[in-house]
Amino acid sequence: MLTALSPDRYAALTSLFGPSYPNLAFVHAALEEKIPARVWAQYEDDGASACLIATQSPFCFVAGAITSALLKEICVLLQDRPPVTLIGPADHKMVPPDGFQKAERVQFSRAELDGISRVPAAGFDLLRVDARLFEQLNWRDMVLSIFGSAANYLRNGYGFCLVRDGQLVAEGHGVVGGGLVELGGFTHPKYRHRNLYTTMSAEVIAYGAEHGLRPVLSCLAENEASIAVAHRIGLTMDFRHEVAVLSR
Repeated sequence: MLTALSPDRYAALTSLFGPSYPNLAFVHAALEEKIPARVWAQYEDDGASACLIATQSPFCFVAGAITSALLKEICVLLQDRPPVTLIGPADHKMVPPDGFQKAERVQFSRAELDGISRVPAAGFDLLRVDARLFEQLNWRDMVLSIFGSAANYLRNGYGFCLVRDGQLVAEGHGVVGGGLVELGGFTHPKYRHRNLYTTMSAEVIAYGAEHGLRPVLSCLAENEASIAVAHRIGLTMDFRHEVAVLSR
């Protein structure tokens, strides 16, 4: 049975998440209280045997002894908060709980922090996201779903944007946790197919490398555009993995 935990007990769960677990930046950001999350754990005699981390974004994480009974309990906890992407260990064949559908994601990363090149975008101003620019983000709702507030984003995450004629046309963001930074971003529809997301991703990676952060990018396996960006910025595919998705 899953028990809701107070934040002072989160750190003890890190041992349930190995180095090849997907989206580890998100996991550690939640356990380090850098992004809002609710956490539950299942206990045996020798400690936590499984856990569920539910961030305020669609991403939720399960680790440890993932049984059918545990998934049914998770389904009850998450059923009123779609959309949900339920993520488990990369080598776990996800059996979707009732109401969920199976999907496949792919993860990329880069081990080396040297030799990372920025990608200029001629004709655009590159700016670090601050409190003023945060209010103009095209992806503001998604960023808020991850960080909870602009203040928390500016304190525990970071991002950059490209501006032309006063309009914010592309943006890249980083979720930081456990020595990793996970990339995400958005390009205004009018400015797509110009490699601007490549510029944003490269900037997030380069800034992260300067601060000792190893980059991670993950996306749906059919997202050819994001996969192409991962290759262009020098990331290597780590693995494909199954997830369970609950849509609205």
